[in-house]
Amino acid sequence: MQISGLSMTIHGVPILRDVSFAVAPGEIFGLVGESGSGKSMTALAMMGLLPRGTQVSGRVGFEGVDLLTQGERAMCGLRGREIGMIFQEPMTALNPVQCIGDQVAETLVVHGAATRAAAQAAALERLVRVGLPPDRFAPDRYPHELSGGQRQRVCIAMAVALRPKLLIADEPTTALDVTTQAQILELLRDLVEDEGMSLMLITHDLAVVADMADHVAVMRKGQVVEAGRTETLFRTARHPYTRQLFRDSGHAPQRAARVQPAPVLEVRNVVRDYPLKRIAFWGNRPMFRAVDDVSLTIRSGESVGLVGESGCGKSTLTRAILGLDPVQGGTITLDGAEVHAGHLAGAVRARMQVVFQDPYGSFNPRHKVGRLVAEPFHLLPTPPDDRRARVAEALRAVGMEPGDQDKFIHEFSGGQRQRIAIARAIVIRPGLVILDEAVSALDVTIRAQVLDLLADLQGRFGLSYLFISHDLSVVRAITDRVLVMQAGRIVEEGRTEQVFNSPAHPYTQQLIAATPRIPEEWLAA
Repeated sequence: MQISGLSMTIHGVPILRDVSFAVAPGEIFGLVGESGSGKSMTALAMMGLLPRGTQVSGRVGFEGVDLLTQGERAMCGLRGREIGMIFQEPMTALNPVQCIGDQVAETLVVHGAATRAAAQAAALERLVRVGLPPDRFAPDRYPHELSGGQRQRVCIAMAVALRPKLLIADEPTTALDVTTQAQILELLRDLVEDEGMSLMLITHDLAVVADMADHVAVMRKGQVVEAGRTETLFRTARHPYTRQLFRDSGHAPQRAARVQPAPVLEVRNVVRDYPLKRIAFWGNRPMFRAVDDVSLTIRSGESVGLVGESGCGKSTLTRAILGLDPVQGGTITLDGAEVHAGHLAGAVRARMQVVFQDPYGSFNPRHKVGRLVAEPFHLLPTPPDDRRARVAEALRAVGMEPGDQDKFIHEFSGGQRQRIAIARAIVIRPGLVILDEAVSALDVTIRAQVLDLLADLQGRFGLSYLFISHDLSVVRAITDRVLVMQAGRIVEEGRTEQVFNSPAHPYTQQLIAATPRIPEEWLAA
């Protein structure tokens, strides 16, 4: 793939300006930059998936053919077969009414690469290879029955089903825990080596780029500001923005939290079971225990981290705490009031807000941002008259513009949507904020700003945080205590530094060992 002088406007607004780089056969190429810098739009231009109103100039050459001059029929023949793409948000990339096995098989059937029966068999093999064996994840499951990381693995299986020559991976490990991320990155590396495939890796995780990429390009405001071999660029970064990225990758906010002894949230011996499909017509329905006898306490002004691999029960526990799912055992109390699914008083619900893992899926796409961010106001007994001003203040606090109130959510990048989700959570100043992978979609610069923002809000308003994340560096930077969850149980807990410096449980040791790191000598140079 050879990109030469690629420029783009959408309804006259400049998006890309003179973007040029090349991806060699069998190479892993990294593309990094802040949210909204144009990384994903560059990938969409390569795939011929640009929105209406787009004007493009330059050249996107693939094996000597300029893709910008190809019609839709020709591009349909290339997509999936010659060029595959893993999209950033798995829930919106998957068909919600089609089971995962059929979606992976569809790629082979559409391109005539296999009969339907052979495609189903091949789909099973691809799902197993990305860590979704049929004994645990039946191919007749639907996307909503999987966790965020599991959905992302389905998307990867679809993208590599036909072993394309070029795979474009747009934040492929954003929703994955560190152990699964290591497995997926190893899988992608193996595909490059075994199939001679090229990989274009779009990510904000500099440690992943340092570990994976042969070459890297840094984008900012629609331009490539620096490019070169990975180690050389890390050691001799010349552009101020590149150096800022390296500084922000290890950023730890200054925290002045005032932890009070009074508990805000108490979870005692909570159990959450899900019914599975019947094995026999007359038999009992088997149950799957997603949360198994979990207890935790969060005090006023305290920040607690909850870490664990995808599917370990973190998000299930979150839904129970929010009163969205019933529990089969144990109790959950918020400020002394017991939380019951479906029977949560408005005053209690106003005391806790949540930032969900998938920002796009948590918004109504028909409403503008101003209305979306103002949604929590209906929980207050007397909603404020200056809603628009309050929403503008919340947007400004998370690095957005007040004028963004008049836009729709689809007009923003993945990282910008997550910032809007955080603005919605803090707009009524709750006592407890549950952050479910709240910074997973953010680039390192914005992540540093949001972590500073969260620390500042906690210090000013005494907020309590339950920080659920697979990014151990973020958990280490923002939390006072950390709990490690595996297969529905808490296997280790303690002060954050103690757990990270001296992990006692083998699973915690495995998590820390799997965390990607930038070689210290690269940054020291």
